[in-house]
Amino acid sequence: MPQHYLPYLITVFVLALVLRRSIRGRTLKVDRLWVIPVLLLAAAVMTIAQAPPTDLGAIASIALAALLGCAVGWQRGKLTRISHDPDTGVLTAQASPAAVVLIVAVFAIRFGLRFWLEEHPQKGNQLLVATDALLLFAVGQIAVARIEMWLRCKRLIAAGAGVA
Repeated sequence: MPQHYLPYLITVFVLALVLRRSIRGRTLKVDRLWVIPVLLLAAAVMTIAQAPPTDLGAIASIALAALLGCAVGWQRGKLTRISHDPDTGVLTAQASPAAVVLIVAVFAIRFGLRFWLEEHPQKGNQLLVATDALLLFAVGQIAVARIEMWLRCKRLIAAGAGVA
């Protein structure tokens, strides 16, 4: 198998994990909330590293998109329904599948554009910057949503409350 397909296979695997877990309400393991964001970040870095931005404007655009994704993620994390059963200690969350669809779409667009740009190199840089920005927006959204959920879980456990 050619080595250049490895980032695509890893990305598809990570996205499948994210999709599977977010479609249904699930038991939260607070100490593992960091795993999916780290895997997504690794997939995003591997994807962007194949054609990294080179000029300051592109880097600034991508950084701004990542920050905006973090802001949206914080809001998304606040809106996720989290329940805590104080008797059993079980935490459950019901996530929005729309966010996962966004992530899958961004990765698919990024990969599709990369193949298209191999055929049309004169259009290259602007489209790659845009898709990289969308990709980091999505990853920032998921990572910060998980941080917000982790903070809420810690408060629920400490307070012994039922729903947040």
